[in-house]
Amino acid sequence: MPGKTHAAIGVMLTTMILLPTNDIKYTLANTALAVVGAFTVDIDTAKSQGATFLKKIFGTIVAVIILGAILKIEYNINIFNYILENRAIHQLIPGLSILVGALIMGVITPHRSFTHSMVGVIAFTIPIYMLAGPLYKGFLIGYIAHILADMLNEKEVKILWPMKKGICLNLCSADGIVAKILFVVSIGVTVLQYKNYFNI
Repeated sequence: MPGKTHAAIGVMLTTMILLPTNDIKYTLANTALAVVGAFTVDIDTAKSQGATFLKKIFGTIVAVIILGAILKIEYNINIFNYILENRAIHQLIPGLSILVGALIMGVITPHRSFTHSMVGVIAFTIPIYMLAGPLYKGFLIGYIAHILADMLNEKEVKILWPMKKGICLNLCSADGIVAKILFVVSIGVTVLQYKNYFNI
């Protein structure tokens, strides 16, 4: 399915699960991570929106690190204080290391294998939890929603990777009418959730 459909499904489910019992700021932050989770699953496909999205994020992070180093060396301005004040360094370094390892594994394994498996769910969710704390919930919802949506079409999802056998329900094509309907329904349900939240 297209990346926008995966993202919309992740946003819808995160909103449905979290908005009724949490404040809007927490829900919106989790919703943002749901989009990241939904896109992360497809980093095993070079041309996917997920891979492109994550490459842009990675490029931005590298640019920020370089800029931060220059500002620190030249002007003694530390732009990383906010990050370090909010997450302990002993969580940041291992979390980033595990995340980088999972990303590398995702890139070098075939499509619908590692990143589409329970091993992938765990490998990505642990570092997100270490880096973002309770906001891992949105990431996890978006990630799992992507895998479940992929099971609807004609290509196998190796959910029990490294086992070779996969699951496919063969109910629709990856980019057919069902994907378009799921996108529209997901957007509609999300809007209704916020409409009810604000009593509009």
